[in-house]
Amino acid sequence: MRRQMGGYTLMEVLVAVLVMGVGVLGITGLQMLSLQNNRAALMRTEAVQQAYDMLDRIRANPGVGAAGVAYGGLDMGDAPPSAQNCVSNNCSPAQMVQFDQAMWKCSLGIWKTDATCVGLVDDEILRSAQQQPGLINGDGSVVVDGSSGVISVTVQWSDGQQTRSVTIDSQG
Repeated sequence: MRRQMGGYTLMEVLVAVLVMGVGVLGITGLQMLSLQNNRAALMRTEAVQQAYDMLDRIRANPGVGAAGVAYGGLDMGDAPPSAQNCVSNNCSPAQMVQFDQAMWKCSLGIWKTDATCVGLVDDEILRSAQQQPGLINGDGSVVVDGSSGVISVTVQWSDGQQTRSVTIDSQG
């Protein structure tokens, strides 16, 4: 009597390894997609926070005349204005506008090496690029519609493949 041997054939083992390999590749692909989506969500969240930060700065310093008008005209590509240190010095509303604009532009990301931003980091008013890197190629603009009083704050950044932006409108 021949006893039948138990176990698996080589073909069964190869098929099992193939099925397992395809499954692992699928899970790896899903993990990579999940990481990309999480990174994109983090960038969007940072952009929204930066936009609201500027709106809060405008509300805190309405200046003279219609609320926020002094902050308008800050466009994409505009370097941060040179500003007096309003943390350790008393500033007028106009000086505070320049200080707020400089702080905001410097925290967005693209202007980290600008002389104004370096000065704010040296004065320990703003964190260094290593501590707070900002958005990738992050920049922003503030547009104030004087007739309607609507303040539009736009934050723009790059996610590697394309340029993205967030715009938040608020009544002045």
